[in-house]
Amino acid sequence: MEPNINNTPKRIKKKDLILESAISIFSQHGFHNTKLEQITKSLNLTDKSIYYYFNSKGDLFIEVILSIQTKLDKLIETINKMDVNHLEKIKTYTNKAMTINGLTLLMQLPKSLSDFAKYNLIKANEANHYKIWTTWFKKGQADGSMIHGNPDEHRSFLFGSLFYLHQWYAIKDNESYAQIQPFIEKMIDRMYSTNFQRLQ
Repeated sequence: MEPNINNTPKRIKKKDLILESAISIFSQHGFHNTKLEQITKSLNLTDKSIYYYFNSKGDLFIEVILSIQTKLDKLIETINKMDVNHLEKIKTYTNKAMTINGLTLLMQLPKSLSDFAKYNLIKANEANHYKIWTTWFKKGQADGSMIHGNPDEHRSFLFGSLFYLHQWYAIKDNESYAQIQPFIEKMIDRMYSTNFQRLQ
C-alpha cells in the first residue's frame, strides 16, 4: 500500500498551524469579517497555499469548529474519569474549557455553512455535548451536590452565562481567564450548589 503523501508529518503540522492561526483570527473578527489573507499573512504563507489544505473560508471555519469540539471531547473524557461529585465536574470543565482558544466560535456557526458536508457532524457533536452536560446535572442532583430543577434549563442557563461572560471579558487566553475564574466558580456555587443553599 502506497503512503498517503497528503498526511506527512510536515503537512499535518502546517495544517495544524493554519487552524491555530484561523482560530485566533476568526475569534477576533468573526467569520464574515475575516479574510483568508489575514491568516496566510500571519504564517508567512502565500494566499494560494491555504487552498492546498482547505477548499474555502467556509471549509476552514468548519474545520476550526471541529478542532475545538475535539478538544472538548478530550476534556469530557478526562473529567468523566474523575472521582468527584458532579458539581465539581462541571466546575472543572468550566475552568478548563474556558481557556480553550476560540471557544465562543461554537456559538457563532453561520447558517450559511449548513450546506457543507461536515456541518451536520458539528451539530451532532454539539447535541452530544449538551446531552453530557444534562447528564452531569441529573447526576449532580442524584449525588446531592446540585439543586433540583430542570437539568436542560440549568444547562442552558449556565451555557448562556458563560458565553456572555466570555464575550464581556474578551477572554482569549489562560492568563485573562484566571482573573475571573474565582468569580465564575462562586457563581456556579450560588446557582447550583446544595451546600451554598444550606449556608443561607
